[in-house]
Amino acid sequence: MSNVPSMRSRASVIAIAVAASIGCGSLMSASASISSGDRSVYVPITPCRVMDTRPAPETIGARSTPLTGGETHTITVLGSNGQCTVPVDASAVAMNVTAVNGTVASFLTVFPADATRPLASSLNWVAGQGATPNAVTSDVSADGKVSFFNNSGSVDVVADIVGYFVDHNHDDRYYTKSEIDARDYTKSEVDAKLATKADKVTGVPGTLVIGSTAFAPAAATGITYSIDPSGSGLSGLNGALCFNATLALPTGATVTALRLDGFDNVGPDLTLNLLADPFGSASATLMANTSSVGISGVVTVSDVTISNALINNAAIAYSLRLCHNVGLFFYDARIDYTMP
Repeated sequence: MSNVPSMRSRASVIAIAVAASIGCGSLMSASASISSGDRSVYVPITPCRVMDTRPAPETIGARSTPLTGGETHTITVLGSNGQCTVPVDASAVAMNVTAVNGTVASFLTVFPADATRPLASSLNWVAGQGATPNAVTSDVSADGKVSFFNNSGSVDVVADIVGYFVDHNHDDRYYTKSEIDARDYTKSEVDAKLATKADKVTGVPGTLVIGSTAFAPAAATGITYSIDPSGSGLSGLNGALCFNATLALPTGATVTALRLDGFDNVGPDLTLNLLADPFGSASATLMANTSSVGISGVVTVSDVTISNALINNAAIAYSLRLCHNVGLFFYDARIDYTMP
């Protein structure tokens, strides 16, 4: 069982403050500086009687005689005692303590058995007063005991346990900027930690498909063509013309390849370019240039040579440019990429 003096002292201060507020009819508050992790949690229980010094049949515990003036009586409260069972790792108990049959005006002090008796009262009464109860929270000694001190005359004491406190270590602080900065890893430290992970993921693949309807002529000309509104293809081109399509790739993606499917009945006259146009720049930068090669017919072209392939949407606008000549039928373009 851990012993946390600061928490237990705080519990006692709170109990006294509550008792005082009840007596004077006003709300009082108490505060204390407690380090992170030094906390206790209150656990309420069904009230049980741990001590009653009155004669049988009321007697609970080992004593059946009242406390005399200046006497301290000590009982064990952790474990099974009287009608109560309290966990042995509890750090404090909450009780309802009642003074009965006080012969003169006096007070009772409740405190942990291994501590010096404090100059404080837990409840007060006058001669001939009826049963006098009060809520009392007390730390317990290292061996699980609580002491009861009667100042004057004689009095019977009844103690009912209504709950207990157990230590609970947690960190609920807000960190300062300097504390956060001290905990931050540098980029090189993060990279080094990631490099040592056997299960490091090198990239999540993805594909962006650009259908024919996403393309628009790069310049106004008299050249004719047709685009099937269902997206099945672009055809009927009667001259050389370039088409552009704006790209919406995710920031941080790395482009790995361009692909295109179509039909070229003339020959190697198809190019597919990936363009990067920095904001504020007068011209775009070519990231890839894919050309059809070989004989006419169905073509699938691919390029895996991509320059500056990391996508940065905050600074650059990206587009796909398709240029072709008479006789080409175009279905779609595809961009392969990976995410970190």
